[in-house]
Amino acid sequence: MKAKLLIILLISLSLLVAGCVDDTETATEENASMNDSVTDDVNDTVTDNTDDVSAEETETEDVTSDEDEDEELEVTEYEGPKTYTLNMENYLVQPSNITINQYDTVMWFNRNDPVRQFTLVSNEELWDNTTIGYRLSFKYTFNETGTYTYKVLGWEGRMKGTIIVK
Repeated sequence: MKAKLLIILLISLSLLVAGCVDDTETATEENASMNDSVTDDVNDTVTDNTDDVSAEETETEDVTSDEDEDEELEVTEYEGPKTYTLNMENYLVQPSNITINQYDTVMWFNRNDPVRQFTLVSNEELWDNTTIGYRLSFKYTFNETGTYTYKVLGWEGRMKGTIIVK
C-alpha cells in the first residue's frame, strides 16, 4: 500500500515539475528579429540571424532604432490627494506643523514607547475626540482650506500642532 502511494506521489511530482519547466531557448529564437543575435543560455554561444537581409532593409532598421533612442521619457507626477503621517512618539508629534493641499489626508500614528493611549482633539471640532491606542492610527481628510490646530489631552504642552490646508 505504501509503495503505491509513493509511486503516485512521484508521478504527481514529476508532472508538476514538467509543467513548471520553461523552454526559453525556443521562445527566444522565435521572438528574435532577422538581424538580432540570439544567445543560447545552455552553451553560452551566440547565433547570428542574418538570413536574406538586403542592405536596404538594414538601413531602414537602423534609422528606426536611432529615432527611438532620441525620444525622452516623460514622467508625470501623481497630482491626486496624498496622505501625510504624523508620528506620535517620545511624547511628541513629528512633524507637528504641516502644510497640505485640500482633500489630502493626515494620519496620526501612535508609536510611543512606553506603550500609551493618546486622545487626539481638534480645536475646531472637526472630529470627535479620538483615542489612539499603541500601534494604531487615526485618519482625517481635510476637505476645506484653512488653518486647523490639534492637541493631545494631558500633553497639550508637547503634543500639539497646526495643519495649514491650501
